[in-house]
Amino acid sequence: MNHSSPSPISRRAAAIASSATLEITAVAAAMKAAGKDVIAFAAGEPDLPVPDDIIERAVQVTKEGRGRYTSAAGLPEVRAAIREKFAKDGYQFGADQVMATAGAKPAIYLALYALVNDGDEVLYPSPFWGSYSEIARSVGAVPVAVPTLPEEDFQPDARRLEAAITPKSRVLLLNSPNNPTGTVYSRETLEAIAAVVRKHDLWVLSDDIYDCLVYTQDKFLNLLHVAPDLAPRVIVINSLSKSHSMTGWRFGIVGGPAVVIEAMGRVASQVSGNPNTISQLAAITALRGKVDPTRVASLNHRRQVLIRELQSIPGLYCPVPRGAFYAFPSIKSFLGKSYRGHTVATSTDFSKLLLQDQLVATVPGDAFGAPDHVRLTYTTPEKDILEGVRRFKAFLAEFR
Repeated sequence: MNHSSPSPISRRAAAIASSATLEITAVAAAMKAAGKDVIAFAAGEPDLPVPDDIIERAVQVTKEGRGRYTSAAGLPEVRAAIREKFAKDGYQFGADQVMATAGAKPAIYLALYALVNDGDEVLYPSPFWGSYSEIARSVGAVPVAVPTLPEEDFQPDARRLEAAITPKSRVLLLNSPNNPTGTVYSRETLEAIAAVVRKHDLWVLSDDIYDCLVYTQDKFLNLLHVAPDLAPRVIVINSLSKSHSMTGWRFGIVGGPAVVIEAMGRVASQVSGNPNTISQLAAITALRGKVDPTRVASLNHRRQVLIRELQSIPGLYCPVPRGAFYAFPSIKSFLGKSYRGHTVATSTDFSKLLLQDQLVATVPGDAFGAPDHVRLTYTTPEKDILEGVRRFKAFLAEFR
């Protein structure tokens, strides 16, 4: 007789991996709390402050007792501000075509929940933000990563995309500026993708969370900027986490076809209810204002410092990121070598040893579908960037 108890965890939940970024960030935070001098290149969280006017608005509405339930899609005045923000960005959405969410991650989940059935495929360029694959799995979809190449600036190739499409392909997820590579999709890239979307009737989720963080002459472009005819099949997702440092405030925005927005709102009403009400009301100030250009200038300076320092390391290839706030160097020439008696076979091995021995926290490329890379953020002070790369260089010098 078999007396063993079956797992109480569902197969669907068991199939979901936790966020590698959050795991490494938690380990680094615990090490810091224990008194260790950790340089944190892991979390995609700006160290820049939330603008004062947003904080003041949050305090004001809290004192007014306005932290009560709202509709799942957000307060009417918040949705009006979302429409205004999208209009400034070049997207015209009706009142029933926008909603607020508790961040961009729930927005992606709700959109996929509304669009896919079990076994449908969700495609996205790789390297990719690690949550895409796990969110797809969580709603019963099959994640399909479509490779991009460093020598092609990580630009998605429409021919490779089309070759990956099957009768089960349902949704294409795009992210530009890209996490983790920092590439910014060109007009030519998006026009070619638009042709594939039209041909195969794909839905598109456009994750634009880094749209205000472009550091070169490249202009941020969404698929709708180059193919407005696809508006009935495109959902635009954004948030205030990266643009205003409001990571913990959990506020995202969505624009898209009314039928999809309505379905997303119904699902949210049963799962999370409304987004944080105080965050909603404070977000109006952010949505109707402009991103402080000094924020972008500060991050751009750090980008230049980090890339300069990384590119000075022999054997380390580091493409130049043009947007977001990540560097994504290749560590391919170091994998398979020995470090203090340990064979470093994977980027996960690499990141673990780097944190353990040099107190530098990075995210392994394994988490992004790019096992030959590691991701470093440049959202930390310049002095930490310089010290972190010094330790990184010392670490690599011991590989044999």
